[in-house]
Amino acid sequence: MPATLPEIMDIAGLHADPRFGRLLSYIAGKRGENRWAARTDIDPSDIPMLLPNIWIIEVDRRPLSSDTTRLRVRLAGTQVERIYGRSLAGEYLENLDWGQHSGRILASLNRMVDQGEGHFLDASAHIQPRLSRRVRRVGLPLSDDRERVSHLLLLAYYEFIAGQPDHFRELWLSAEETGRAPQAVLNDGS
Repeated sequence: MPATLPEIMDIAGLHADPRFGRLLSYIAGKRGENRWAARTDIDPSDIPMLLPNIWIIEVDRRPLSSDTTRLRVRLAGTQVERIYGRSLAGEYLENLDWGQHSGRILASLNRMVDQGEGHFLDASAHIQPRLSRRVRRVGLPLSDDRERVSHLLLLAYYEFIAGQPDHFRELWLSAEETGRAPQAVLNDGS
């Protein structure tokens, strides 16, 4: 079965994609001159076609230890929950198993929180019912106080491809790149 999602190799490709580009433009408009948009700026009625594939992740500032931040699912769209086969609301991301790339995926999510950078991921992951799926996801930090990241807004698309090769590719986006189109850093490590 051929891939149904277009290949995205750079910022221009990310902006050209009708789904990811729409979210990037929407958030850039909500953010204005600020580094990040706030969670309260997001109006679901503005992006109804994207909602089934949206995750909203809350940054839990009550860490288990002084150097640990936890990420909890506040909302997962209907398509996301269909792929996972269950409700994800309230789950902590460190409790999800995505297969051999779990550590790298979680590290990318934490880097979004720590550095306030947007992120695009194209990777193979094991998701219920334990089938390898290709995941393409853009993640954007949100900040309720405009000083530190309070939430992550993720837009994720999944597809099952029989015999899919294992892969992990990511693009890091500065706050300026999420609404404009300069260069990004591609990490195509396996």
